[in-house]
Amino acid sequence: MNGHRAAVVGLTAALLAASPAMAQSRPTPPVETVDYVVRPGDTLVDLAVAYLNRPADYRQVQRDNRVTNPRRMAVGRSLAIPVALLRADPDQARIAGFRGAVLLTQGGRAATPVQGQTVIEDAVLTTGANAFVRLALSDGSHVVVPSNSRVRLSRLRRYALNGAVDHALTVEAGRAESRVTPRRRPGGFVVRTPVSVSAVRGTDFRVSFNDDADRSATEVIEGVVEVDSGDGLSEALALADQGVSSGAADTRLLPLLPAPALNDPDAVQSGPVIDFALTPLDGASIYRGRLATDAGMIDAFAEADSAPGAARLTYPELADGAYFLRLSALSGEGLEGRSTTYSFIRARNGVGGLAVGSEARDKRRFYRFRWEAEGEGEARFRFQLSREGADGQPEGPPLIDQPGVSEEAFTLSDLPPGVYTWRVQGSRHRFGRLLQVWSEPQQLRIGR
Repeated sequence: MNGHRAAVVGLTAALLAASPAMAQSRPTPPVETVDYVVRPGDTLVDLAVAYLNRPADYRQVQRDNRVTNPRRMAVGRSLAIPVALLRADPDQARIAGFRGAVLLTQGGRAATPVQGQTVIEDAVLTTGANAFVRLALSDGSHVVVPSNSRVRLSRLRRYALNGAVDHALTVEAGRAESRVTPRRRPGGFVVRTPVSVSAVRGTDFRVSFNDDADRSATEVIEGVVEVDSGDGLSEALALADQGVSSGAADTRLLPLLPAPALNDPDAVQSGPVIDFALTPLDGASIYRGRLATDAGMIDAFAEADSAPGAARLTYPELADGAYFLRLSALSGEGLEGRSTTYSFIRARNGVGGLAVGSEARDKRRFYRFRWEAEGEGEARFRFQLSREGADGQPEGPPLIDQPGVSEEAFTLSDLPPGVYTWRVQGSRHRFGRLLQVWSEPQQLRIGR
């Protein structure tokens, strides 16, 4: 990372001398070159055939380096070769994993991808709601395309000279999360949106594009990212924990929000829906949570944003098991901040379907209270019946408090007239935890 930072700073020092964050104009950049050390038997003609776009390009290398004889050069001599002359052959990526509605469009055909499938330049990955696809690049870098996104692999190339890879993505809608391994020159990694260009040689960062607002957001988790407006009028150099909000009219460098926190991280998710309460975070506009079966979020399967200003995330029904939640917060400028990951247990435990019936037998009135256990595993129940006071609350201690009920029913007889409140507690052991939950109180009126 330090080497990359030095390289980026070296390329942009003239632009950022007046302001380390922003530059308003851009002079003509110097020609980028790569050094090549002459080996025994090398000639400029042979090098051009092997590594340059055209064999005749050797003449420019000869002029630039003042080589007298292109067929005879001293071994160990260094040649500065313009990157623009270097031949870059097609490179490939592969589908490392996906979940949900994912579409891969390449070669004029759109279809659901296959695990391990080869992906070529100009392919487009499209994800639906709660869908994710993970792309493995040839140098060990990875790109995750989260839900509701469309990303084009606009450049997948490898330089013939030294095998350095050069990759570019275009976020046409939604987001892309990239973890890029350090790259050799002249290779690089660029993520474009309609209003910005983010360039790195090795780092961990995210890029998103909001079509409605016509703005892009670049968030740096590790390393350094150079963000350009794309029209040459402004740029920003973002370090770790910084983000860049870019639009057609401005580019702003801002700090990222810290990771939010759960109110009760040890709580078992036993309710009918998954519900996480968060501690409100200053500056947060929206909270984002991603669910996965692994802490690295490789096998992510759901993502949700909170309502604006609401520190709460909910998800629909989820099978019992152990899961992970990655939390982050978005600022008012649309920048997603630092994230933190929690493990949690999903173990459904509920009591529903409460009902009561009565029947007369042998000149007595019997009341049959029924309910249904919700969740997996053997459950035990506790039945309580109380008189209801004038304020609608239980009046004193329960008249009946019976633990250890194994059936989903309980029978009482000869209750005197009055208004009663009854409820049931369900208990079960799951994942090494004792889970207990009370049903909603129910009212029973008995007339004279």
